[in-house]
Amino acid sequence: MAADQAFAKKLAKRLPRDAVEHAAIKKARRRTKARAPRVATRIDGHGTYSPHSDVEGHRCRLADALGTRSRHFVYSMLKGLGKATEDHSENHGLCPGSADEVAFNAALAVIDGVRPKDEIEAMLAAHMAVTNIALLELVARTRAAIAGHVYQGNGIKRLDVLGNLTTKFMRTYTMQVEALARKRSKGEQNVTVKHVHMHAGGQAVVGNVSHQGGRGETKNGQQASERGRATPAVSESPSVRSADQERETLPVTSDKKGALSIARRRTR
Repeated sequence: MAADQAFAKKLAKRLPRDAVEHAAIKKARRRTKARAPRVATRIDGHGTYSPHSDVEGHRCRLADALGTRSRHFVYSMLKGLGKATEDHSENHGLCPGSADEVAFNAALAVIDGVRPKDEIEAMLAAHMAVTNIALLELVARTRAAIAGHVYQGNGIKRLDVLGNLTTKFMRTYTMQVEALARKRSKGEQNVTVKHVHMHAGGQAVVGNVSHQGGRGETKNGQQASERGRATPAVSESPSVRSADQERETLPVTSDKKGALSIARRRTR
């Protein structure tokens, strides 16, 4: 009781907000209200259930958040998220943990925020959510190891293991984000050239150049580098004029050695 009273007195001594903070809060409230509300559910030892009486509407929201129409997929994902977000702080993972509604709904909010278009994207979003949970736990344990262990013997080994695991989970999370971005872009790479500067004796490709595939592609067991340089795709576009509009046009693409243009011969 004494600790609670001391804390209450501490809260009562807080200063009121200033004008800058008031303006920032006003903007934050406007932006927060404009965001779409994330789906949430109740979870305990009996499983998950709707937080309100419209059970069918809640099921539709869960299916929409997971990018699917399959109720089997929804049930499987919720069951997996429930296991992945269990609280093992008291039993150290030696037996099933207790349901953690806060962590569960936080992971569900991540999936809903990604707005998956299908089941594959929903699984990727779920992996990102639980990876973040494990990553934060590893960061906390790493900091505790730094503060509570001497840098010798088992202390160094413990810190080394935790540090390596933390780094792996960070890289895993980055790879998951990149995998989701690649899936949504369908692996396409487009290069758009907006400005072309021509110099004397230079050559340029004028048009839309598209690049497909990766480096080192093979065809009939032969490396791309052995087949020669690929011919860029050139769209129909007007010729590039030289500085003097009355003279001939500059060459756009050519691999042949021929006579110099009239404009280049006159400059010599």
